Order: sequence, then structure tokens, then C-alpha cells
Amino acid sequence: MTREEIQKTAESYFVRIGDGHKNGIHRPDIKQPEMDRVDRALRRMINHENKNGDCIICGDTGYYRPIPSDPVDALEYKAYRKMDDSRAHDLIVKGNMMDMAYENRRKEGKYATQIRDQREAAGAERLPEGREEFSQGA
Repeated sequence: MTREEIQKTAESYFVRIGDGHKNGIHRPDIKQPEMDRVDRALRRMINHENKNGDCIICGDTGYYRPIPSDPVDALEYKAYRKMDDSRAHDLIVKGNMMDMAYENRRKEGKYATQIRDQREAAGAERLPEGREEFSQGA
């Protein structure tokens, strides 16, 4: 399937997305050849539209635009948003932990350089880069 065919197939799914859970459309069957690419293209379209003023969610019946006055739609919308918020929180925590680990590695490298410089100043033999070792008694 060409890129254009994938895009057209994804668009054929996208234009059928209706209002309310009763009009939900199911995602493409990714077990079929090339449909995983169609599914990714469709999810990109939905993501783009949601960032530009639309409100499309994936509920029990597939993709649809929730109707606020419908109790099922309201419940599924809240669940969808909660799931999105959880993903965002996980990304923030992951980023903070990565920042901390990166900063610790930077400090370790700086400390190893200080130790090497102190040893050299005291007349010790220089160790090759990456082979910093503490004295036997440390």
C-alpha cells in the first residue's frame, strides 16, 4: 500500500466519525496487512484535530465525538481524559527522573576528574580516561 493509499483509507475512517457513542466507528483491524499503518495515520489525524478544537475520543464503541448531555458519553469522556492525564503525569515523572540521573552522571564525571587531578598533583601515575579508580583502601 502506498503512502497515498494509506492516507486515503485513514481519511475514509475519519470522515465517518460521528457524534455520540451510538455512532462510534471501530479502529482498523491491525491484524490485516498494512492496516497498522492506516491505524497510525488515523490516530495522527484525530490527535491533530483534538489539538485544533475538536473533541474525538475512543470509547467502548470506537471513535466518536461525545455528546455532553449523554450520560454514557460524559462517563467515557471523563475516563478518556483521566487516562490522558495519567499518561502526561507518567511522562513528567519520567522526564524528571531522567534529568536527575543525567545530573548525577554529570556530577560523578566532575568528581572523577577532580580525584584524577588531585592524584596527578600528588605525583601519582595518570590513569587512562574512563579508568578512574579509587585507592585500594577507599
